[in-house]
Parts: sequence; C-alpha cells; structure tokens
Amino acid sequence: MLRDEYQISFNTPGFVGDAEQQSAWRTPPFKALLQHWWRVAVAKQYGYDWQKIREVEGRLFGHAWLDNGSWAMRSRVRIKLSSSAPGSLEKDKWVFEQKKLKHKEVKMPIGADLYLGFGPLLYSKDSKKTELKQRAINVKEQNQLTLSYPEEANEEFAHALQLIHWFGTLGGRSRNAWGSVELHVGETPSSRQAPLHDYNVLLNGNADLTRFQKSLKDCLSQEWPHAIGIDEKGVLVWKTEACSSWMAVMRKLAEMKIGFRTEALPFINNKDKTKPVLDERHIVSYPVTHHGVAGWAELDRFGKLKEDKRGNLIQKHRIANQLRFKVIKHQQQFYGLIFHLPCAVPEELAKEVKGSRDVLNQQITIWRKVHQHLDKHLQRTGSK
Repeated sequence: MLRDEYQISFNTPGFVGDAEQQSAWRTPPFKALLQHWWRVAVAKQYGYDWQKIREVEGRLFGHAWLDNGSWAMRSRVRIKLSSSAPGSLEKDKWVFEQKKLKHKEVKMPIGADLYLGFGPLLYSKDSKKTELKQRAINVKEQNQLTLSYPEEANEEFAHALQLIHWFGTLGGRSRNAWGSVELHVGETPSSRQAPLHDYNVLLNGNADLTRFQKSLKDCLSQEWPHAIGIDEKGVLVWKTEACSSWMAVMRKLAEMKIGFRTEALPFINNKDKTKPVLDERHIVSYPVTHHGVAGWAELDRFGKLKEDKRGNLIQKHRIANQLRFKVIKHQQQFYGLIFHLPCAVPEELAKEVKGSRDVLNQQITIWRKVHQHLDKHLQRTGSK
C-alpha cells in the first residue's frame, strides 16, 4: 500500500453535510469525488467500456454487486481526514456582496449566489436577503487528507488527484462551483509522491489533457461522463478574466449560465402544462422551472399530469448539467473555469418522451450553440 498526504481547502464555501445535513468534514464525499475523477483518468485505458471500468472500480474501491451480488469486497482504498469538525460558516453569517443579476425569464433581479446555490441557499422574506440554510465549510478552511491505496494504482491515482486539483468540486451545488477544492502536497511527501501541476499550467493552455479528452461527437455516443470534450477549436474548457474575489467570479459564472440558457437556448415550443414538449434547453439540464416535459413529469392516479400549488408541472426526472464550474485561485487572484464532460441523454429517458427524436438527434448541434456562446464571452484555456 502507498500512502499520500495532501492539504485540502475550498476556494468557495462548501455545502458538505452528514446524514442530518449538518455541515462537517467527512470522508465519504471525498471518496465519491476521487472515484468520479478516477473513472475519467482510466476511461481511455479501458476503451471507455463502462462495464469493464465498473468492475475494476469495484475491485479497487469495494463492491457488493459483482457476480450478481454473490460476493462482496471491501475497499482497498483508505481515506482519512485529520479533523471531522463542523464547518465554521454559520447559517446566519452568510455574506455575498454583489449586485443582483437580471434574468429575462424572472420578474425580479436575482442574486448570483442564490441563482447558483438555490437549495443550500434560500431567500428569506423576513430579512429580504439570501440566507444559508445550514452551516457550511468556509473559504480558506483547511484539512489534511491521507490517502492509502495499492501500489499498482499509483499512476491512476496521480492522474485522478491532478484532475481533482484542476476541476474538482464537492458537496451541494458543486457543479455550480460551490465547494471548489484545492489540493497541495503535504509537508512531508514521500520521494515517490508526484507533485501537482499548479493552475498556471492550466490557465496558460499548457496542461496535457490528452488522455482525458475525447471528441464531442464521440462523447455524446455514451450516457455517462467519461472525458473532457474537444472540438475543432480545442478542449472544451473556458476561463473567466482574473477577479479580486471568489464572489466576483461566482457572479461572472452566474451571468454565463443565464446567458447560455436564455440566449443560446431560448424556449421555442415548450409552454409547461399547456404544451409540455421537449425543447433544446432540456438537453442541457432538467428539470426547468415552468417548463416541464410530458413523460418526465409526475402523473396522478387518473394518468393526468400533476401540478404543484403554482400550477406548474411536478417534474420527476433529472438530468444533471454537463457544463461544470470551478473557482480557482492563482497568485492572489481568482478565476472561473467552465468545462464540459459531454454525454448523451439516457435512452431510458428518451423513450418516455413521445415525438422527441428530432431534438434528441440534435444533441451535438444544441451543445455547439452553448459552446459558441461561451466562445463569444470567454477565452478557452488552450487550443487544439
């Protein structure tokens, strides 16, 4: 077994909780983060075959399902944090000093923090401001992560940890850059432990992502996130300009998300309960407030679409946003990253939506509209 130590911290508040959703430093979320980026690190090695990868993952990280569950295996990976203390950001201490954003589909201006963090963050009618629902891990809080794993997985883990440092986020609303993780090699690294490349390599377009990237078209032939996409212009990773604070970066990311959703993919056909058809924006993520899809919404006992108290469809299925955000800090300045791990809408969901084949067949075209919007407003971190 090999043993590595890393100092870990967040560049944005992390909504990481325990079984009671009380904020705490816990190892299970870190294991899940490690497994996710480990899959990306090894996907090419196993021909992007999810069944092979799943079996190898089970034998490394533990399982109870191989051979139809006839036998189980404990994880060969050990993760330890030096502290399990609760986060220091108390729920009545939330501060986000940014002007509100305009959203053409929302009557009132909205805070960037609430737009990107709704759920852990809620709007209080009493105080008339955004408040934190539960305690959170604050920016600059640190912990020591100790990782033990089999020697034969050394190269795989080195790649996975590098990807976590560059792109990893953790906890609630992590795809919107909350819980942006930063890793640093511990104070007493072994002679074998590889150093992590800093953010400068990534920002300058010199990061070698060759083994982790795949063409947009090929990525969309599979239903799980297994590679960072690439098109004729380069790797699908964009960066914001330098900002003086993480809050300023979050505002920029919120502006970009509103932009590519409402400008690049405005709703044309869907009218929620009066015309609940699949539209282009549903491919990016689902559900969408006021724009439910028949087949992905709940039915009552009479087979009719169910509505909530506001008259909108109650939406049951979920498609996670493939465009992910991260906030990084380099030389006392903050940058936002937007990167795309493309994958197809699951066929199981596609079958539930009648007359949707035209939209589903245009997934690559839909994503190109989003990429063109990002190219218009941001710079890519590297070219092909």
